[in-house]
Amino acid sequence: MATIFPREEKAEQLFEKILENPDACERLKDTFYEHFPESEDMDAQMPAVSAQTFTRALFQAYQNKDLSAFLMAICGNSMFDLLRNSFLIPIRFNDKGKTNPIFLTDDQGILREKLPVNVPDKVYQKFSRIYQHREPIPQMREYLAYGFREEHRYGEEDLSVESVEIGRHLGILLLYAMPEHLQEHLTDAQVYVHVWDALMRLEDVLPRAFMYYGKMQVNGQETGSEELGIFLPLRHFGDAMERNIEQADGIALGFREEMERYVRSV
Repeated sequence: MATIFPREEKAEQLFEKILENPDACERLKDTFYEHFPESEDMDAQMPAVSAQTFTRALFQAYQNKDLSAFLMAICGNSMFDLLRNSFLIPIRFNDKGKTNPIFLTDDQGILREKLPVNVPDKVYQKFSRIYQHREPIPQMREYLAYGFREEHRYGEEDLSVESVEIGRHLGILLLYAMPEHLQEHLTDAQVYVHVWDALMRLEDVLPRAFMYYGKMQVNGQETGSEELGIFLPLRHFGDAMERNIEQADGIALGFREEMERYVRSV
């Protein structure tokens, strides 16, 4: 796709001269933000990057055609951070090797030992009560868990990239096995389309619920089956958790039936 304006040739020397001048970097940053409405909330949420870091990110984004490089300087999110944190794409289980979500209970609903986060007694008692009174659903598991989203931003004085956990919550994680042999009939891209549709249905009914997908890991090894995960943070859904779980079940089981019909038809 052609750009709106032709790319300037040999801009590197100009960019280097500007980067060598702190006042020039300040003027560039000030000019950029002139067109943003002023508010205390906005100032508080802006990443704390220097004028030179801002300028370097802007120039590198132009040279490398890398939008995420610039977005991290102005809003502390890469392109796909923005999508995930707007609940517009699901989260892969244990993406980039980082454990997310973290199971806090075992397969019998018992609190695990040596937990990485504090679990208040009233939180565990609430989960235990729900867990014990749930009607079992085939190929579905339920855990008390810790889940989070992520932002990526620059260090204050350079372009080193830092990963920051945000939206950290205790909540109830519902795991639903996808049909066996699904990947023999659908490509990853085709599965993703159906997962995305399920996510949109979930956000319509339970805004700010997390959706995970892919293969879980046990002791560093991927399990054999794909799963869909719905994570309901207690902060948002705790007051009517049983009802919210029923709604999540309906969406996830509907998705699974849709996938099973597809597998049977091919």
